[in-house]
Amino acid sequence: MLKILMKAPRLLAPVARIYGRRLDECGATAKGVFWKDEAWQIKRFERMAEIFDTDDLQGGGVVINDFGCGYGAFFDFLAARPVMNGSRYFGYDISQEMIAACRDRITDPRAKFLRKMWATEPADYSFACGTYNMHGRADAREWMEYVEASLEQLWSKTRRALAFNMLRDDEPEQYQGLYYVDPDRLRRFCATKLTANLEIFDERPLPDITFFLRR
Repeated sequence: MLKILMKAPRLLAPVARIYGRRLDECGATAKGVFWKDEAWQIKRFERMAEIFDTDDLQGGGVVINDFGCGYGAFFDFLAARPVMNGSRYFGYDISQEMIAACRDRITDPRAKFLRKMWATEPADYSFACGTYNMHGRADAREWMEYVEASLEQLWSKTRRALAFNMLRDDEPEQYQGLYYVDPDRLRRFCATKLTANLEIFDERPLPDITFFLRR
């Protein structure tokens, strides 16, 4: 894991530039982070939020890591919901422009935004929504090694549950610069390296597959 994480700056620098340009073009919107539209973005957030335990949905205070937070849209989604009562949220992104947009838009004291290549705060719940989709021109094998190492690192900072999604490799409409994963390979990795306590959701007609991992 350490070896591939040391390669992360080289792999992620082009991705950070792509997102910085996109934010400049489209602003702090769903299209600004390459989602089709806000409706599909919200569908993904609604699925992510299903991982919270019932008691936590009523409030009481949890710590949340949002790895690859973009302009902070997932915090916007959660902010007024009971799950954020007494809770803390840490948003991480590799793009300086995205973190600047978060800090300009969101002054809620429950949220803190950090420009980091990996999570630094222990959390009850961790999320990576669309985080690994954009790989630019990275070598596919090397990118998957990075994804696996990043998930291991994020899991190590997660006390209770992790939710993430990626694009399926059987999606008929694929775009250059995006990474499409073999769901079976990803399932095997999660089950052997992270936890056997997992759920998998095929999100058709969305092109995603979502994983829930629990301790």
